[in-house]
Amino acid sequence: MKTKNILVCVSGLTPQIVSETLFCLSYKEKISIDEIYVLTTARGREVILGKDGHPATPKTPLKKEIEKLCKQFKIKKPLFQENDEHIIVAKEEAIELPDIRSDKDNILFPNKVCEFLRLKTSDPDNVLYCSITGGRKSMSVHLANALSIFARENDRLIHVLTKEEHEFKGFYPQTKNEIKDLELSDIPFVRLRPILSAELKRPDLLKSNFDNIVKFTQAKLKALSPSNKLTLDIERRELKFDGNYIVLEPMEFIFYYYFVDSKERGINNISSREFQKDEARIRFFELFKEFYPSRDLDDERLNKNFDDKLFLQKKSKVNKKIKSLIDDDDISDFYIINVNKKWGDSTYYIKADKERFIIK
Repeated sequence: MKTKNILVCVSGLTPQIVSETLFCLSYKEKISIDEIYVLTTARGREVILGKDGHPATPKTPLKKEIEKLCKQFKIKKPLFQENDEHIIVAKEEAIELPDIRSDKDNILFPNKVCEFLRLKTSDPDNVLYCSITGGRKSMSVHLANALSIFARENDRLIHVLTKEEHEFKGFYPQTKNEIKDLELSDIPFVRLRPILSAELKRPDLLKSNFDNIVKFTQAKLKALSPSNKLTLDIERRELKFDGNYIVLEPMEFIFYYYFVDSKERGINNISSREFQKDEARIRFFELFKEFYPSRDLDDERLNKNFDDKLFLQKKSKVNKKIKSLIDDDDISDFYIINVNKKWGDSTYYIKADKERFIIK
């Protein structure tokens, strides 16, 4: 499919930055913009519509000025409608955000930015041009932070610059000097999506607010530190991490090793019911006999049915010991046996990639 170039701006009381950015991209860089979206506040929307009562704000709708710009400079007119789809205001229930001033506002607005960018970056044919020129500084920061999480390789973070004497005289440059002095600057930023690509598709993360996604990303970065690898010492039945170690009972060690071994074999989710099937139990028994041939299977109760109660008991004991080994909750969460809860069909898994384990 054809690439769709999308301009995303934050705007407060100076919607001129939207048309100026459009001018730089379309006229100076020859990039055809297909759609425009503006993230703003309730008052910002009134300014964009030319309805704000303050004498210092524009009285002409942004949409009309964009149409004039495109006609004067013979550039393609992008899709921009005066509706909630293209002029996006953060809301709490039915109440729109009037401004970005309080801590509460700085939760609602980034959540909306996060929701919007998550949607637009889910389409591989979209290329985003995100401008942080307008709005309050906190609005620009929220857009930049969210883009750092969701941006793909071709998405850009941009800023429009001009000389002070030209600022906000109109919606776009009119003279040669104004055109020359209007510049578009690319802002380098860290793209975290490659290390989060799988997680960003998880249903629970898709519904998360920005604050939770930031916390998850921070935890993921911690876990990716080169020093954060868990060693499984088979002979000693030890789990080693960052110079410390714990010793597991034989059955506990094999139980945990089974999950790591399954991950190595491409199996990431295991249900307790599947664990009780012959194929799984045989694999479990084989590992036990291979690692601890001198151990009596009867004494370890491995020849009995590995029921749900025993499964959950071993999971709980292993997780408790791993948490005692790794005292950082963000990191330990990647190594414990986690659960995807589903009535009657819960599955269990370890979050850490297989590269985070060393088998001795």
